[in-house]
Amino acid sequence: MDQNLNVSLKDKSIPEPVIGNMEPRLPVAALSLSATPELDQSRVFSHRRRALLFLLAVAATFLSWWMSGYLFAYTDDAYVTSDVLSITPEVTGPVAAVLVKDNEWVKRGTLLFTIDPVPFRLAVEQARAEEARTEAQLPVDRAQLQVLQAQKEAAGAAERLAAANLRRDTPLAQSGTISAQALDTTRTTEEQSAAQQHAAEAALQKENETLSLDKAAVSSAHAARLLAEWRLGRTKVVAPVDGYVTHLAIQTGDMVSTSQAAVAIVDGNAWRVVANYKEYYLRHLHPGGLAWIWLDSHPWHLYRARIQGLAHGISRQQGSETLVPYVSPTVNWIRLQRRIPVRFTLLESPGSDQLFMGVDARVLVIY
Repeated sequence: MDQNLNVSLKDKSIPEPVIGNMEPRLPVAALSLSATPELDQSRVFSHRRRALLFLLAVAATFLSWWMSGYLFAYTDDAYVTSDVLSITPEVTGPVAAVLVKDNEWVKRGTLLFTIDPVPFRLAVEQARAEEARTEAQLPVDRAQLQVLQAQKEAAGAAERLAAANLRRDTPLAQSGTISAQALDTTRTTEEQSAAQQHAAEAALQKENETLSLDKAAVSSAHAARLLAEWRLGRTKVVAPVDGYVTHLAIQTGDMVSTSQAAVAIVDGNAWRVVANYKEYYLRHLHPGGLAWIWLDSHPWHLYRARIQGLAHGISRQQGSETLVPYVSPTVNWIRLQRRIPVRFTLLESPGSDQLFMGVDARVLVIY
């Protein structure tokens, strides 16, 4: 039994002889050791190739981005806008009637609402009465002026007569022909006549000044009447442009004043697109350049536009954009390049009734 076991062990440990052209089989461990260097080299080559491809992709992306700035300018920081007219009444009073609806298209001259005209009509009547009164005073002044003019002429004639008598009586008194008392009487008469003439001239001058004042009063009353009529006409508030009534909030009975806008109208003939472009692109954008605009309200369609102009000033501090716009240089706490508003005039559009103020747009300018 031991012999059989030894024979079997020997058979398992000693390899079989090679028959014919068959090569001897190597152990599995020897095969794995001989293949390891080749596998490591292939893996190193694979990692290097991937790294090189990644660097080439990054370089190609950067080069494409850098070259794109010399071919076209694109931004999605754009929007559709128009002029918004704030209709503020020129007189204060309660609203008598509202004749339009919210979001209604109105033409220039369309009556929007009316203000109670009764107090303004009464003011017109009062102004007309005051104007008539002042005008009626002018004939009285002119008649009084004629009376004073006649009195002045009479006083002048009496003064001349008294002066002639005094000149005649003076040598007679010196020769003793008339008494000294008679000469004194003549002299007194001459002095009284001169005084009366001066008084008549003063009265005439005063009446002339009164006539001038009354004429000024007539002019003032006339202006007051025109102002009252103008205020009465302003009780009817009309649309100054063609456009859409937006966010109508007034109702009959509301009190409107000259210090607060009552109605807003979006101008239907002033549509434009404003795009905020980075500083990098500004040197390529010039007025008159052709652009293509995508409206988010009408996607999958490009509309032709032209560059109307570039803003030559922005505010760097928020809150001081009264005269120049403020464009935020940050998005989600990331510092970006300054952006300058560029205005585009639409050459094509889906129609003025299909444009909406404030909707997003995308702008592409090909140099």
